[in-house]
Amino acid sequence: MDQFAHRRAQLAETIGDGVAIIPAGREATRNDDVHYEFRQDSNFYFLTGFTEPDAVAVLHPSHPTEPYTLFVRPRDREMEIWNGYRAGTEGAVTTFGADQAYPINDLSDKLKDHLIGTETVFYRIGGPLDSTVLGMIQGLEPLATRYGKTIPTRIVDPAPALAELRLRKSDAELEHLRRACDVSVLGHQAAMRFATPGALEYQVQSAMESVFRQEGSPRNGYPSIVASGPNATILHYTENRRQIQDGDLVLIDAAAECGYFSSDITRTFPANGTFTAPQRAVYEVVLAAQRASIARAAVGTTHRDMHETAKQVLTEGLIDLGLLPNGIEESLSMHHYREYFMHGTGHWLGMDVHDAGSVQVGDDSRVLEVGMSFTVEPGIYIDPDRETVDFALVEYDLDARYERRYRMGRDAALKLEAEENKDARSITHEIPAEFRGIGIRIEDDIAMTHSGAVNLTGALAVDPDDVEALCQS
Repeated sequence: MDQFAHRRAQLAETIGDGVAIIPAGREATRNDDVHYEFRQDSNFYFLTGFTEPDAVAVLHPSHPTEPYTLFVRPRDREMEIWNGYRAGTEGAVTTFGADQAYPINDLSDKLKDHLIGTETVFYRIGGPLDSTVLGMIQGLEPLATRYGKTIPTRIVDPAPALAELRLRKSDAELEHLRRACDVSVLGHQAAMRFATPGALEYQVQSAMESVFRQEGSPRNGYPSIVASGPNATILHYTENRRQIQDGDLVLIDAAAECGYFSSDITRTFPANGTFTAPQRAVYEVVLAAQRASIARAAVGTTHRDMHETAKQVLTEGLIDLGLLPNGIEESLSMHHYREYFMHGTGHWLGMDVHDAGSVQVGDDSRVLEVGMSFTVEPGIYIDPDRETVDFALVEYDLDARYERRYRMGRDAALKLEAEENKDARSITHEIPAEFRGIGIRIEDDIAMTHSGAVNLTGALAVDPDDVEALCQS
């Protein structure tokens, strides 16, 4: 049984007597008659290995002859001359293992046969087939009322079940991830050697991504961030247009994708090859937080444990640097560290750079298990234009605030937070001038194995002396 058939068999245990409808990705227009580069939907590829757009997989484990059906674009000589080869219905069976395959235009007629006699449909509402699937279910109602036929009465999102399957990587999947990490490390090394004052950010990006392609990665895992100077304080900066100046730090958050698995690496380094004293001081705080967090990674540990560790080390460092006005207990309980560290310490990693899987199981944090892979990425970002910060002296539960933002909407929740802080005492704190405009993030990829936590990207320089040596090489 190949890996895709094995995954379908695993999902079939959840589907039972139901029917799962999983649509492929669709091409999207970039401008005029030009399309964005197509990349298959991760869940669809996870189950099928099929890389063409405009397809649908129907999984019906209890069906006597068609437990796995693919609906695909048919072979069309004229369209294939213009746009490339298609597998067609024949290839969907012989190459991709479908029990049966039909042209995509037959979906409505054939899908009806699968839905009659089942009560549960696994389909994610909000997808491209809403009108087809929901309209068909509604159209079947007379069969139930007049003839007593069983028709779907329940629609279940298959994404949580697929997320659980994708959360624990097989040995073969970890090999894809390991290869993506190895290629990404080579690209980052090339960028750190290439970057120099006077270069443009996109030129550094080109030096890095050319290595990705030469080493066999067909695409990036996500749009590359090459952020120099003050741009490094913007978390998702992707313009990559600025000219690098002498004395700048360069933050690169970029990675290759191999075998549909993405790495995710961030390094921050001095463009001229030497950290200034303030840059090194902030860098060492971030590195200490990352090392402490990675040291916590073990089977049975949780994401929260690792985040709390990084948060503690970062906060202590921010106090020592004079960036926070109070002691450790007040800075943590009032979440003052969030002025400079406003994101989590990591996320799941796999087919998507922010991969499928919940960090919570019920009310508890999910514990790490063998096969799980994730990032560890603390950072400090100091606004270049902000001379002072008003820190409200209010203790609060951060999780409760996040939940309220989700429930009320961000704007309404922020308005309520402002009301809560309105009458509170505050401290106006001056940000030391030498630190303004410094943005530093350090990110590595960790896999949980039977031998413990393994840093898949640990070959890339991270010690400040080693970083300087690489930049100068």
